[in-house]
Amino acid sequence: MAKARGFWFPMMDVVRLGVPGPSGHENDTYVAETGIYKVNNLLNNKGSIVSLLRKILLHNIIFPDTAYSFYGFAGFDGRLVQPILFQPRVADARPARQVMIDTYMAALGFEKGADEGRYTNGEYEVWDLLPRNVLVDDDGDLFVVDAEIRLLQ
Repeated sequence: MAKARGFWFPMMDVVRLGVPGPSGHENDTYVAETGIYKVNNLLNNKGSIVSLLRKILLHNIIFPDTAYSFYGFAGFDGRLVQPILFQPRVADARPARQVMIDTYMAALGFEKGADEGRYTNGEYEVWDLLPRNVLVDDDGDLFVVDAEIRLLQ
């Protein structure tokens, strides 16, 4: 279906999405003028695309300024399929300090957890909000570009 609808990218062609950027545990990134394309290997989601999409929906609810959209699939025919997500690019930003992140999350109604970068509001638990995953621009606005999130129930 992805091939028929035009949202399949052979792994050899993903560099056309943008300039290769920093890669982490779960994503290879490609930087374009308007955004970042993240090719996700599903390692943090136990191989489940559905689990990843649920996490992305939670991210978009809590952090709409850096909402993800589904872009397509990358892979090798018959061997590997990885979802591609698009996220708007935050230009002229730098890593936020942890105290800034703590203050921001408190303003959103979250309480700080026992571990650094972990927060809860009774409905959601959010973690891995560390300077490498939260940016601040020249106006002091914070942007969460990567987080682990789960619904508490």
